[in-house]
Amino acid sequence: FSNQDFTGAQLARVDPGVNFNWNGGAPDTRIGSDTFSARWTGKVKPMFNETYTFHTTTDDGVRLWVNGQQLIDDWTLHGMTERSGSITL
Repeated sequence: FSNQDFTGAQLARVDPGVNFNWNGGAPDTRIGSDTFSARWTGKVKPMFNETYTFHTTTDDGVRLWVNGQQLIDDWTLHGMTERSGSITL
């Protein structure tokens, strides 16, 4: 999306994994590097029935849901910050 409020959809793509590193830029040249937002939807297939910890490293806002449960909610302006949350799958 070209805006932080998930408006102005610009592109959609398929990625083999969730490991986005845009090196301080945007995922595409059609999107401003300081105003974009990205939404990823997919499936996580756990290997075992146990607790898994998910990590995000972001510059500015991030929210992460897994299996319908919000694990991370930090929709603030901030420098590069790592957040984590755990869930039993």
